[in-house]
Amino acid sequence: MDRVLVVLDRLKELGSIASLSYSDKTEIEQLYKEVLDKKFVHTSCNDCYRDAIIEMRVYLKKNGSMKEKSEYALKNGVLLQMEFGKSEFYTNANMTDEVAEKYLGKYPDGIKFFSKKPDDWEERVQKKQYPKINEELVTLMVEALNDGVSQDSLKDEFASYKLNGKTISKRSLDQHIKKAVLYYVEAGEQHLDDGDKPKEDNMIPNEDNKENPEEVEEKQTE
Repeated sequence: MDRVLVVLDRLKELGSIASLSYSDKTEIEQLYKEVLDKKFVHTSCNDCYRDAIIEMRVYLKKNGSMKEKSEYALKNGVLLQMEFGKSEFYTNANMTDEVAEKYLGKYPDGIKFFSKKPDDWEERVQKKQYPKINEELVTLMVEALNDGVSQDSLKDEFASYKLNGKTISKRSLDQHIKKAVLYYVEAGEQHLDDGDKPKEDNMIPNEDNKENPEEVEEKQTE
């Protein structure tokens, strides 16, 4: 917050300068990148630097902070709509890593609208779609299934469960339930397999009790 106030004061000073020097313009370009996380583009307009000062001041006063740094950037003129029919639109002004990866999780082909993206964007998106499994939670769910709790009831029972201090998301909850059911089924199948196996005593003859063929023949002769 202190940095925001310092920048606001400096922008006010720069805005009051009648004729901006080369160093003033360079400073404005640097502040533009720091505040808005985008490169200043010089145009033929004589007031482009003063327009940049106004844009930065308005943003800082409205948001109270610098724009969150993002590893994603949209191509010029692109307006992303997260879902058809909803008034949720994104430009570079409000683009964040979270927003970009959420969008790409739904529309992977939409990567063509981005001018900047991390090399591992596909891996990042996949991790967002398939949250990390917490084995402790899965164990609790398996125990509940063993106690007779139905799969549908698990959602209600663990809906308020907290992971890393935050209530588990619906997506993450569904992933954990699927994993728990898989473990539960596998354990049941293993139990059945073990029960069907013949005992070793029945499979391997006891040499002490095995009759000698000659003795058997003598008994039959008698």
